[in-house]
Amino acid sequence: MPIDYSLPAGHPMSFEVDEIVPVSKGGSPYDRANVAPAHRICNQRRGNRPLGEVGPTMLPNATSQEW
Repeated sequence: MPIDYSLPAGHPMSFEVDEIVPVSKGGSPYDRANVAPAHRICNQRRGNRPLGEVGPTMLPNATSQEW
């Protein structure tokens, strides 16, 4: 699902910077090769686990009433 960069910070589907190798596992937050965009909810659910340990998750339902 694409990231909607217009959503306000704190919204579950808003943009956050995710460290590919978590800082707590030795990754650098300053290395551009170690960061990627992520939905806030996806980043929170992943925590400090490596990408390979994270399986697919259900995203929250969209809140828009547009059809």
